Amino acid sequence: MAEPYDRWHKKRPGPGEEKCRAHGKVPSREHGRGKRWLARWRDPNGQQQSESFERYEDARQHLTRMLGTVDDGTYIAPKKGDTLLKAVAKQWLENQTFDNPRTYHQYESRVRNHIIEPLGDLKLRQIKPSTIQTWIKRRLQVLDETTVGLIFTHLSSILAMAVDDDLIPKNPCETGSVKRVKPRRSKKAAKDVPLSWEQTDALRPHLPECYQATVDCGRGLGMRQGEIFGFSPEDVNWLQKDKVVHIRRQITHDRGTLVFAPPKGGTNDDPKDRFVPVDGELAMLLTEHMRKHPPVEVTLPWITKGGDPVTVRLVFTTRERKPPNKNYFNYLWKGALEAIGAIKAINDKPVGKGRKWEACRDKMMHALRHLFASEAINEGVDVYTLADLLGHEDPAFTLRRYVHRVTGAVEKARKAIGRRYRSAA
Repeated sequence: MAEPYDRWHKKRPGPGEEKCRAHGKVPSREHGRGKRWLARWRDPNGQQQSESFERYEDARQHLTRMLGTVDDGTYIAPKKGDTLLKAVAKQWLENQTFDNPRTYHQYESRVRNHIIEPLGDLKLRQIKPSTIQTWIKRRLQVLDETTVGLIFTHLSSILAMAVDDDLIPKNPCETGSVKRVKPRRSKKAAKDVPLSWEQTDALRPHLPECYQATVDCGRGLGMRQGEIFGFSPEDVNWLQKDKVVHIRRQITHDRGTLVFAPPKGGTNDDPKDRFVPVDGELAMLLTEHMRKHPPVEVTLPWITKGGDPVTVRLVFTTRERKPPNKNYFNYLWKGALEAIGAIKAINDKPVGKGRKWEACRDKMMHALRHLFASEAINEGVDVYTLADLLGHEDPAFTLRRYVHRVTGAVEKARKAIGRRYRSAA
């Protein structure tokens, strides 16, 4: 069995050579310089490799490990592990391709702020499962679990590429100890709707009048928040009996700039637009809203901050005739949730000026989309049609994430079974 080499002392001293007092051995020319113990081995190509250590035991363990990987074919040169994580992360980013340029910028921002910033100066071989666990814990202090879960998948993919390139022997994100604590990207759907129809009725008057109809765009048309903000009267065939909304744009951000863009996941080549029927009552409500608050022309870039300018008449705008500010609108929404007793505040500051509330991610505006889906299923809409109305490619995802039990559903089931028994009798 190979043993570490003692750099500080001669292996075959000459007769009469004086020994050092500290170790009782004959000193070499390197005595007292650098690390004492040298692990030496030959790589699969027969080239001698080495690494120095302060302690004999560390050198022995490293030598045993290197010889074992040479024997079983998993050898990776230790110096490859000296590559900095930020170099690999930047290479990984450069290799990503997306149809939508905004998607790349979103990836780049997450990797730069939450992977390169805290971990980028570490060498790959320094990143252990414990490193990943600490990183997860600290990210969860500033980000929600879903976002951390998304960033974790980026980090795991980066380290998987390092494994494929023979820079490290295994991915520390894939170890059992990390899998037990890794954040989930999505939580199990609740059995009951996050906000009931009755709650949204109660919430509506607590919003400014110019925004009250946003509730109906969400629960009546299944729109996402950005799609509601990008809604135009030109998107509805008002003169036809069977009215339909053409959901074809959203307002979103590209590197801090508001832009028009296709609905979520859409591109110029595949816009992911969809058509949703409008009932007469809802059409009248939207018409009345636009009578009181006439649509305003707004010009924004298309898809990216440098995109061609596009002008659209918007149903919902601010007093300054601009698109709604998402952050401020969310403050108003939480204030309305508090007013109906759905959530509680945790300080006394005014709404929009620092007031904070308990966690309520599931009750934010996206809950209206869940309500739309759940009410549609409850009224007998098949899941394939519902998935089309929501813009989902996978009906199973629609059922798994968007369908909940609505008010009166249990009683409806009782009556349905009762009708069957009565008809049989």
